[in-house]
Amino acid sequence: MTRIAFFFLVYLCLLGSQLRADEPRPPVRVAVVQLNSSKVGDFGAMLGYAKAAKDRGAEIVVYPEEAVFGWLNPKVFYEAQPIPGRAQAAFATIAKQAGVWVATGLAERGPQIASNPAIYEVFDSGILIDSEGRLVLHYRQHNVIKNAFSECPVKYGSQGCSYTPGPLSDVEVVETPFGRISMLVCADAYTFDTSTLDALKSLRPELVIIPWGVTAGSAAECGKTGFNATGFAVQAAAHLGSAYVVGANSVGSRPYGRFLPSWYCGTSGYATPLGKVGGVADEEQEMAIFDIPLQ
Repeated sequence: MTRIAFFFLVYLCLLGSQLRADEPRPPVRVAVVQLNSSKVGDFGAMLGYAKAAKDRGAEIVVYPEEAVFGWLNPKVFYEAQPIPGRAQAAFATIAKQAGVWVATGLAERGPQIASNPAIYEVFDSGILIDSEGRLVLHYRQHNVIKNAFSECPVKYGSQGCSYTPGPLSDVEVVETPFGRISMLVCADAYTFDTSTLDALKSLRPELVIIPWGVTAGSAAECGKTGFNATGFAVQAAAHLGSAYVVGANSVGSRPYGRFLPSWYCGTSGYATPLGKVGGVADEEQEMAIFDIPLQ
């Protein structure tokens, strides 16, 4: 082979690699699990959803906010585990056994309460785990809803009966095979207070995953403005301007916290970077699958 022919072949190889690199990525298939509030902490059921999602080609499975104890369950002040810890390890097992990435919300043990060593502050956290069981993202909700618990430990201290806010420094973007991914937890994506969204906007994520806990006073209100998880995703996506926003919300009654009765509204789905609905589940679907065309 002549030197000219050799360099021509090298050129063709490099050109082919560049063309392949410039090809658009295929859509990422995301499963959102509308976990019934009666199944929180049921890792067997959550594994079943993950395996069913994998069978349908899903690459990422998303569970709702507080999928271990349920949102505002006062047991978290005594029983929530740190991250890494047993609950995070259980989701890692789900990811490995199903062969999917897993995103979920869960309570996270925080600092010990000085006035009572049996009680801990609690973060309302989110984690993203890859299909090998590795922790990829760990986020603690910043915009917590104040004094939402109805049952508070005695001598809880000056923090009030709320989840402890996480720092804005938790907002980050990670590179994944699917693109640049970030996580928020529920109220962080509301546009009533855009501090968390503003911190994320400068990082230019391509996909934002949100474990939701959107509720209403009755099932009849669900889907209306203010009681629609994908409606909130639309507002967050419009504010960010760069990212698809996908999330999973629970269904069933909310048995804990103030202002009962309350009902989880489902309406899981995703929004486009233009602030439009990309897809939305109805309350009857235990799981919905969406192909999100990240570019």
